[in-house]
Amino acid sequence: MVTRLLAVVAVLWSLAATSGCEAARPRGNEDVPPQLTFEKLRFRVFRGPLLTAEGQAAHATFRRDSADLAAERIAVRFPATSSQAESHITAARGSGNVREHRFTATGGVRAEQPGQVATTAEARYAAADGLVRGDQPVEVRSSELTVSGPGFTLDPRDQVLHIEGGAHVVTGEAGR
Repeated sequence: MVTRLLAVVAVLWSLAATSGCEAARPRGNEDVPPQLTFEKLRFRVFRGPLLTAEGQAAHATFRRDSADLAAERIAVRFPATSSQAESHITAARGSGNVREHRFTATGGVRAEQPGQVATTAEARYAAADGLVRGDQPVEVRSSELTVSGPGFTLDPRDQVLHIEGGAHVVTGEAGR
């Protein structure tokens, strides 16, 4: 479920990569504006013919000159697959760089799927190692237990979330 955070990164990266954001050549004496700005942006991400994510951002910008990307009030829905239930991720803000393949979601990140909710203040993705990391406290809740810790590392390839710095687990009624 928390692996869906990586998908937010992929969605925003795909948005920038596929929106025709190449540096354009000036026409005559006109300069091409270096920044694209989107209001009430809605997006869909496909892998081949398969819809893998769709969402919206209240405001987003992309800098053509630096490849910096920023978005506010991000909400992403991941449709159910044969092996996973539908899930949702929200973040107050996100920023990153398309060329460097890195993205940080801040201001509260919430990932939900049926029966589970994960929350943290911030999460960072870097393609260099393919990991999603957080140095802020993380909490994962289900109907049976709550797991929390001071930080985390998520490897989306094997779908394993490691609680860094020691995990605290509460089971049963006290965990809800």
